[in-house]
Amino acid sequence: MISLPDKYRLISFDTIDSTNKFALDAAKGGEEGGLWIKAGQQTQGRGRRGRHWSSEPGNLAATLLLINPAPPSLVGQLPLVTATAVHRAICDLIPAHLHGSVRIKWPNDLLWGDQKVCGILLESAFLVDGRMAVAIGIGVNCQTHPAETDGLAAADIAQSGYEVAPDALLERLAFHMDDRLSVWSNGADFASIRADWLACAKGLGQHVVARLPNEVVEGTFEMLDESGALILRLADGQTRIIYAGDVFLPGMHGEMQK
Repeated sequence: MISLPDKYRLISFDTIDSTNKFALDAAKGGEEGGLWIKAGQQTQGRGRRGRHWSSEPGNLAATLLLINPAPPSLVGQLPLVTATAVHRAICDLIPAHLHGSVRIKWPNDLLWGDQKVCGILLESAFLVDGRMAVAIGIGVNCQTHPAETDGLAAADIAQSGYEVAPDALLERLAFHMDDRLSVWSNGADFASIRADWLACAKGLGQHVVARLPNEVVEGTFEMLDESGALILRLADGQTRIIYAGDVFLPGMHGEMQK
């Protein structure tokens, strides 16, 4: 039995096409927010930009449905909010000496060392009454992993020698998401989330490559701005603000070379 904070509910499936799709369909059918959807396996799991997300038994595949969580202009901060909650949840279930192995790569990938262990996908839709439904999909490689994900080498938590059960992870995640959403306060206090995110950041102060839809930008990962965008310091000393894109650190440029 998975315990959740009082205001949340859970629907579980052995197999489903996509927990995000189910969440948005449920919202369109009148379902309110605060609903977690969990699947033992997804047959059509999605990553960013329509990429496939491998979702095998023994791993966590879950989505949190929220309705009107913030003004639309601030909803883009939710992946960073979620990343901090996932980081806390994983660290709850592994020994303290391994916490430093788990870092967040901008904006919301969880890495174990240099390998991707978790992906987060936010999808949204406006309902007929004008409200916004937001599905936050979270996939964590607990026991198995594909060769790579989004051009990054992948890993699973079990490789560390410590087993993390998907149900136990979801329970911790539900409580940390509730806490982080309360701190975020519908977008009113992103500063606290930003500080939390930066404390877990991978690559801060290092050279990174940002792959954008129409160009590639390189520079030093200097900071997050007040909205959560990535600030790059370019070779000529100027700064460039990156609002969306795939970021690679040294040794993570597999996709760049394809």
